[in-house]
Amino acid sequence: MNINPAPKNSVARLEALAQQAQGYALHMMRTTGSVPPTVIADTKDGFIFCMPSGMPDDAAKDRFADVARYLAIAYSAHAIVMVVEAWVRMAVPGIKLDTATPPSQSPDRQEMVVLMLEDQVRSATGLLPIQREGSGEFQEFCQGPALNFTSTSGRFAGLMPKHVPGAGEVAMAKAELLKLGMCVVNQGFDPAAN
Repeated sequence: MNINPAPKNSVARLEALAQQAQGYALHMMRTTGSVPPTVIADTKDGFIFCMPSGMPDDAAKDRFADVARYLAIAYSAHAIVMVVEAWVRMAVPGIKLDTATPPSQSPDRQEMVVLMLEDQVRSATGLLPIQREGSGEFQEFCQGPALNFTSTSGRFAGLMPKHVPGAGEVAMAKAELLKLGMCVVNQGFDPAAN
């Protein structure tokens, strides 16, 4: 099932995938109050969602990045997006950003859903600031900045192959996913149901 046909233009494809991810994040925040780390692959057969059971340590985070890489290859993804809830500190003009303190321990931290998107051509980052009521319940996403098309680095960057995978690479990626206990069931997600 393909909810939104994939645009041919790289920027349009990433923007459409960002909309899908935002709809998913909104649904999760409204129903559970949080967003589990998720990768969404935009494939010819529709969107494939994958969530780890947990990411308690760096090894689990590395494994999740590997799963995203294999997913992109195994299903010939046009693009992928990593969706994670995180504490973020934003740089303020004229004030030096404290890079020694982790964002989770900073008094000026902001709770956000971060979208890290990539296709074979470019990458983009989107931020969805979370607004909660005094009781801690999710209220809404505040207006975040537009997608930032830039190069990224880190564990969850560079996950898309830079070429069209061959049949051998696809078979190897599917075998690796099976070894990791990943079974893809594409039931789709309709963000209009929010």
